Amino acid sequence: MQESPTPNETEKDSNEGSKTIDWQAKYDEAMKHSRYWEKRAKDNKAAAEELEQLKASQMTDAQKAQAHIKELEGKLTAYETEKQQTQWRAQIAKETNVPADLISGASLEEMQDFAKRLDGYLHPKPKGAAVHNQSGTPNHGIDPERAEKLNYINQMFGTK
Repeated sequence: MQESPTPNETEKDSNEGSKTIDWQAKYDEAMKHSRYWEKRAKDNKAAAEELEQLKASQMTDAQKAQAHIKELEGKLTAYETEKQQTQWRAQIAKETNVPADLISGASLEEMQDFAKRLDGYLHPKPKGAAVHNQSGTPNHGIDPERAEKLNYINQMFGTK
């Protein structure tokens, strides 16, 4: 008795010239490759940590002290910079009436420029009163009867 063809064989026969791609196999192969490199990376990290410990154990006391001094100098520089910037912010805040916590920048000039721009928004300059009909005469709400009397008086005395 002859066996019936499997679905893959039937598919291959129907497509004849075209290739079928087994995506599951490709996925499994990619995952296998990924796991291999992940394992290598973990091994390399462990080896690097071991090497660092070995180097640290072989350092002399003078080298350890020098490394510690360098680390502390870096921290000191950072603290001094922060302190200087805080002083600049307080000074600029006093000069511009802008809250110090709103001022940003790394240098004094940057902070001053930022504070001046921010001051324009926080404390806008007052505008003058709007004058309507600048070329005309003021209308003080005179009722027509009174306006007629004023006109008669002005004609009588020759004013206007």
